[in-house]
Amino acid sequence: MGAQVYCLMPMGAAPYAHLPASGHLRVRTFFPGKGLRAAVTEGRAQLLRHPLSAIPTLFDAGEIRVDAVFLQVTPPDEHGRVSLGISVDYMKAVLRQKPLVVAQINPRMPRTCGDTEIDADLIDYYVESEEGPEALLAVPPDETDRRIATQVAALIEDGAVLQVGIGALPDLVLACLLDRRHLGIHSGIITDAVRPLMERGVIDNSTKARFRGVSVTTMAAGSTSFYDFLNANSEIEFHPCSLTHARQTLIGIEGLTAINSALQIDLAGQVNAESVAGRVVAAPGGLPDFVSGAHCAPRGRSIIALRSRFWDQSNILAKLPAAAPVSVGGEHIDYVVTEFGVARLRGLNSVRRAEALIGVAHPEHRAALERELAYSRLPEA
Repeated sequence: MGAQVYCLMPMGAAPYAHLPASGHLRVRTFFPGKGLRAAVTEGRAQLLRHPLSAIPTLFDAGEIRVDAVFLQVTPPDEHGRVSLGISVDYMKAVLRQKPLVVAQINPRMPRTCGDTEIDADLIDYYVESEEGPEALLAVPPDETDRRIATQVAALIEDGAVLQVGIGALPDLVLACLLDRRHLGIHSGIITDAVRPLMERGVIDNSTKARFRGVSVTTMAAGSTSFYDFLNANSEIEFHPCSLTHARQTLIGIEGLTAINSALQIDLAGQVNAESVAGRVVAAPGGLPDFVSGAHCAPRGRSIIALRSRFWDQSNILAKLPAAAPVSVGGEHIDYVVTEFGVARLRGLNSVRRAEALIGVAHPEHRAALERELAYSRLPEA
């Protein structure tokens, strides 16, 4: 059977999923990231479709047992503590199983604030390295990204607490917010794009009842200079996803505004953010957690952004293909934004929701969608 390897969102090379290693290892990932997308698509790695909030419980309940864990950490401080740096995610739950701990001790890993430290005594074996954490290269935006980002940004109010993902579109949205006031961050991941807003005082987290004055995340990905910015930065805290993505945490954040990208959406509001045409791009990740949490939070709103089409294929469909995963249902989606406008879905019945989505579809596909809607006989309740 071979050893089983569990991982989350490798951004760099993943040689353990390539031959000859993949002939001896069963690779399972909760989120493929750039490093494992091809391996999942080609069947060399298995995708585990769990929302991020549910992953720590898999380890705490013993549904997944771990014999050894590999970490990258900072050197010990004067108290004999090391920091998990830019990725806390579910590692604390894994460590509670008391596995063999092998650590790469790296002085270039930022010592982040929050719930990131562990006792160096937990480490059984270590190696030393000065190779920096994987840097995330910025993806150049195009005109469609800019049009979508401008319309998403218009939905963000002063005092909102933001959750965003990674990529050209979320970076552009944040770049459009320099005129806002008193924004906050509570996200699954942060990137370089938050730094200018923090340095200009736009992000001050002053409206939060919990973690007031502090941006909260469980992971970070960005440039080397951004990692330096995170080092010992008390204005940014990293916490396990059992806290950052927990429903009770999210529904208690007034003004929580979740901004997420998708690949496809159908007229019932079902979202596919994971794969298209057999090619795996992502997993549920934090999408279900934040969409639901933001929708239910006081003054919260959940926003889905997507291109109206790829090439000549509409991304707004009458119905998702049978093979397409449903990343999140339509009941918690407040807005859908394409380059052609904003569909406000909150409070609409199924027919009105479908009509609103057709209104932001690519003009060349609207007539076909209207015919599909007429034939579908959606209930109006």
